[in-house]
Amino acid sequence: MSRSVEIIVGVATLLAACSHAQTTPAELGAQLFADQTLSNPPGQACADCHDPRQAFRDPESDHSTSAGVIPGRFGPRNAPTAMYARYVPPLHDDPQLGWVGGLFADGRAGTLSVQAGMPLLNAVEMNNPDKTRVVTTVRAAAYAGKFRALYGAHALDEIDVAFGHISDALEAYERTAPFAPFSSKYDRYLAGKARLTDAEQRGLATFEDPARGNCSACHPSRPAHDGTPPLFTNFTYANLGIPKYANSMFYQQVTDLNPLGEGYVDHGLATTVHDPAQDGKFRVPTLRNIARTAPYGHNGYFENLPYLLDFLNTRDSRSPDPGARPWAAPEIPATIDPRVGHLHLTPQELDDLAAFLETLDDAHRG
Repeated sequence: MSRSVEIIVGVATLLAACSHAQTTPAELGAQLFADQTLSNPPGQACADCHDPRQAFRDPESDHSTSAGVIPGRFGPRNAPTAMYARYVPPLHDDPQLGWVGGLFADGRAGTLSVQAGMPLLNAVEMNNPDKTRVVTTVRAAAYAGKFRALYGAHALDEIDVAFGHISDALEAYERTAPFAPFSSKYDRYLAGKARLTDAEQRGLATFEDPARGNCSACHPSRPAHDGTPPLFTNFTYANLGIPKYANSMFYQQVTDLNPLGEGYVDHGLATTVHDPAQDGKFRVPTLRNIARTAPYGHNGYFENLPYLLDFLNTRDSRSPDPGARPWAAPEIPATIDPRVGHLHLTPQELDDLAAFLETLDDAHRG
């Protein structure tokens, strides 16, 4: 069985829990999510960069950022997990926290529906020249009749309206249980149905201790006031001081996709809100399923979790490895977050922290 077919089978399996006699927007969204004819040329579906069997992240591990449908095309960022995205609020400027929310790492999409439609039109992702190409493909799809049955006989007639239905259906699928199962060991621990090991318990203590990791300041680890399980993000923005990733495949793109070549700099939130004070800041990601969603950092700089934790612990000094060189300079130093980089955690504390973070992985389904 090919990888592409396996992905589609995985999506179908996940849908079993929400199956109904009458087609729902979520079921249509699942078919869209797995449809490789929606790229130009055909061959790449949403599921190719957000594999439902691998925490809805990019399953390919031989490069740092995600590949597009055109061979040799790579985006400037690492495709994140799509799990728990439905909880991200619209981008807004909070009086106390600063900028909060917004989809994509730079917050440029206001809603999940808008975000879901944008990769379809991105030249380094699914490469459709316009909405017309997408809608024309859906009109010819086997599920086109279901679209008309659900949204009306003329649902696919007008391009903008039809594209809106497509985006809404994708959003509906991303709001289903497989994207937010809250099925980790830590969830069971909070419910009194599991016990943490000694290492995991020590790691949780380090995670929450303001004098040590203080990770929970940006990655809240306790249920919200309304009872929502912890999402392990406060949706704020930070510049962690990640170095430039010299081997990024994006630097090798043709000039119309990246005219700056190796001089390209990802300015993050600053590009979205047009404020130099936000330069190099990216939305704080959820830590749920973090052990399954490498590489880390917006540019995929960190290939594994210990490497990332080492950086956060010693960014402003050096790696504790006696043979290691000091960390490379941050790509954008002016706005660097001082809350990390000099945590002074011991190797044992880092190991315990990694052990705790592994308890945030949802039970594998699919």
